[in-house]
Amino acid sequence: MSDSAFRRQACDLILGRKWDQFLGTGRAWTKLEPNEPVARLALIIGHLFTGDYGGAHEQHAVLFSAAVGDDHPTDNKAPLRAFAELLARDHPENPGARLFLGLTLAQIGDVEGAIREYKESARLDPDDPYSHYFQGQAHQALGQIDMAIKKYREAVKLAPHDFRMRLNLGSLYHTQGNLESAIQQFREAIKLNPSDPLPQYNLGLALGDQGRLEPAIAAFKEAVRLNPEDALVRYALGLAYETRGRLSESVAEFEAAIKLAPDLSEVYTKLGWIYYNQHKVQQAADVFEKAVQYNGEDPQALHGLGLVKLAMKKEEEAISLLKQAYQKEERPDKKNAIRRVLVGVGAAQP
Repeated sequence: MSDSAFRRQACDLILGRKWDQFLGTGRAWTKLEPNEPVARLALIIGHLFTGDYGGAHEQHAVLFSAAVGDDHPTDNKAPLRAFAELLARDHPENPGARLFLGLTLAQIGDVEGAIREYKESARLDPDDPYSHYFQGQAHQALGQIDMAIKKYREAVKLAPHDFRMRLNLGSLYHTQGNLESAIQQFREAIKLNPSDPLPQYNLGLALGDQGRLEPAIAAFKEAVRLNPEDALVRYALGLAYETRGRLSESVAEFEAAIKLAPDLSEVYTKLGWIYYNQHKVQQAADVFEKAVQYNGEDPQALHGLGLVKLAMKKEEEAISLLKQAYQKEERPDKKNAIRRVLVGVGAAQP
């Protein structure tokens, strides 16, 4: 199929709102013309409609990193905008054309323009959940949480069986502090797609914030069962175990997280404090060193490593680390704890 044929096919799919076919068209078109920006945009939007936001983000990076040539920069935004605006101008009463224009504007960074087009698409077809859903995403990107929740709720009402829409709504309820509503949406998302670990993970976070640690642990464990290779889920499970005082299980999860993501500095910090409190000085030193290696701005890692160095009789190193920790720490209680240690070794005035 030629480039012009792919372009006509894409237009037909947009006008017919056959979004389920868009990903296949994008893949075939970019295979033929990998440097054609509209082809890459089709691939991005295809990923968005399948809920593969990681794939969309990856292709977005390809599209706009490819926008710089060897000698002269090329702005891919202009041809994308021109293609989408021409289609909308030729078909002003077609909700698919207006929705596509909104999606295009969002991809090139014109979020306000995207909202305008999503609203127009919703006016033309009030029963299409996608215009509300993507408008919610745009409001969320602008930090307009209440409006984003309103649009997500409209999308869920129109598409109650779409777990992604419930997941986004639940996440914003969680951000807002409305934990019961968040938990309700995450549970509904799990019913709709029980094989996806993300709703289980989000449910665990919300339950944990409610202080319901055992149900949170159950949710995290299910997320781990569904995807044992997710380091953040293993870390979250480890935190829940630690809060419950189940330290051996916590350490096992933290160690699993490190194997999966060796640069996850906060896990080393957590492990270091557990080892330090268990008087395992060398093990604490090893993991605190790693924490500082990956994030030298973490005051708790610096604090812990300073204490370990004191225990190892390396006072000069310890004082240097503790002073750094004191300067970087923002929490008053933790800052005072560091100061007390410095006073105790004569490195600060009482």
